[in-house]
Amino acid sequence: MDFKKHIPTIEKKINYTFRDKSLLTQAFTRSSFCNEKNYKGKESYSSNEVLEFFGDSVLSCAIISLLLEKKVERYPHGIKTDLTEGDLSAIRSKLSDKRHLSSRTAELGLQRFLLLGEGDEKLGIADEASVMEDLFESIIGAIYVDSGMDIKTVIEVVSGLIDVSVYADGGAPIQSYKNALQEWCASKKHRMPPPVYKTLSESGPEHKRVFERGCYIGEKLYGVGVGKNQKEADTAAAKEALEALSRIKDATTTDDSLNELRALLSSKKAPSPEFHDLGEVPGLSDGERRFIVECSALGVSASGTGYSKRDARAEAAGKVLAQIKLSNTPQEQPKPQKKVKGKKILKKKEDGVQNSEKHTLTPQKLKSPEQKSRPQTQKGPIQKKKSSSLGNNTAKVEKSTKKANASVQGKTSANKNIRLVSKAKQR
Repeated sequence: MDFKKHIPTIEKKINYTFRDKSLLTQAFTRSSFCNEKNYKGKESYSSNEVLEFFGDSVLSCAIISLLLEKKVERYPHGIKTDLTEGDLSAIRSKLSDKRHLSSRTAELGLQRFLLLGEGDEKLGIADEASVMEDLFESIIGAIYVDSGMDIKTVIEVVSGLIDVSVYADGGAPIQSYKNALQEWCASKKHRMPPPVYKTLSESGPEHKRVFERGCYIGEKLYGVGVGKNQKEADTAAAKEALEALSRIKDATTTDDSLNELRALLSSKKAPSPEFHDLGEVPGLSDGERRFIVECSALGVSASGTGYSKRDARAEAAGKVLAQIKLSNTPQEQPKPQKKVKGKKILKKKEDGVQNSEKHTLTPQKLKSPEQKSRPQTQKGPIQKKKSSSLGNNTAKVEKSTKKANASVQGKTSANKNIRLVSKAKQR
């Protein structure tokens, strides 16, 4: 990724222009990226860990300064506020905790520009909450160093990134609409992608601009807000998005499809789905990045896209699940119906029943098992008759042969007598 071409986009998102661009680059550089580049020996890179350390401390100071400005008043005897020390501590902890900072990073889409090692890139760790929290603090640390350690500049930037203006009178912090929406999406019940806010239009003169911002969850637009600045418009858009989501009782996400696909494969004792990173969608403007991931299971493959690899995997899994369900669903073929008219409908139905009975095979064409067995039962007496007739014939032959033998013997004896008589006469 060519980070330099994304620098103007990042500076516009955080509303700060760096004098030293290398500090901004370092704020987005993870240690895994440094280890790989330094191992190859081309250039020496430094990670954002030190800037993160500075940013953690400076951020707390900036939040306290904003609370002092918003919730504390000066009077002749010092300062006064309706908030207690415990309230102020709770507010600071909530605004600087991992959940809140990671949600703000995700809303701005800054994690998409992280410089990661190849291993971390494949694992998709850019969307992890701890990684996004570190990035937010690193950016604050880089601004502090770049501004010459000017805390006022840091406070001004932080005030545009974090909303500390809306709290209850009793000191307990009231969630802003943006934070409430962020937590709604991140809850285990819904598990939706973090909301992203985009400028839809700008109007009015330079000194009195009007912004129209849209709140997107995934790729769907859930709310639109208008305000004199982007923060006010985002708040209105988040409020409208919350109201829209509250009307959807069964709001689900593609993560449910991924879980359902895994359960289906487990029931079939099939291997888990395989995911392959296919890169990014080309031709996107304004430095935006969208990832492409392919999912394969049970011989079915499909690809999905998303602003994070997690969203792309979930979309691809949903498509594979739909194809598997479609292939397993038996499709009923419609029975052909004869066209009938008017009052002949019932009559033709009865004729159809009779015709079906007529067209069944008759015993002449298809013999039943009983009919097939009848010839076998008749073979017994037929064979006896044949055997008896053969016996009679053999007896007749024997008699005739005996008679023939007797006649032959008689003729031979007569010949002998004639010979004897003739011999006696000669003598």
